[in-house]
Amino acid sequence: MEFDADADEIMLPALAASMPIVGRDPHLNDLLRRYAEEALAHRPGLRGSNHSRVEGLMPQLLPHGRVELSEVARQLGMSSRTLSRKLRDEGVTFAEVLDRLRSALAQRYLSDRELPITQIAWLLGYQEVSSFTHAFKRWTGTTPREFRLSNCVPARGAPIALEARDKADDERQGGT
Repeated sequence: MEFDADADEIMLPALAASMPIVGRDPHLNDLLRRYAEEALAHRPGLRGSNHSRVEGLMPQLLPHGRVELSEVARQLGMSSRTLSRKLRDEGVTFAEVLDRLRSALAQRYLSDRELPITQIAWLLGYQEVSSFTHAFKRWTGTTPREFRLSNCVPARGAPIALEARDKADDERQGGT
């Protein structure tokens, strides 16, 4: 095991590739990809821009905490400085793109009552739920739990359990 490595990876023998994956959740993966695509689709006039290319890469990097200018620039085949300049020419900074995307994805993820707030925080690249809660409150003026309760239609048979779980997440992290 190597800490502070440049990548999150596990090396396995080639034979492991033919083994079935136990515990994967293709439904959840498809759902989250669709949510990210929906959130990005509502961004007018960005198709083909560097801004949209950056936004397209971010959702896959967020859960791993690797959404950094240098990593996104590397994946786009340019230097960090060039990417910063191109984004500035489009009237936006890397930090603004990241913040806006996180806000849009957070609101979309919270509309799915099946996703616990702790998992949403991880999907958005936050190591602590409290960091996500503070950012969400800055974006919307409410906590994730309050947003979910006021903006979502309760899921059949699950609202009480989900509300209790969300409240426990908030209390554990010092939120309301």
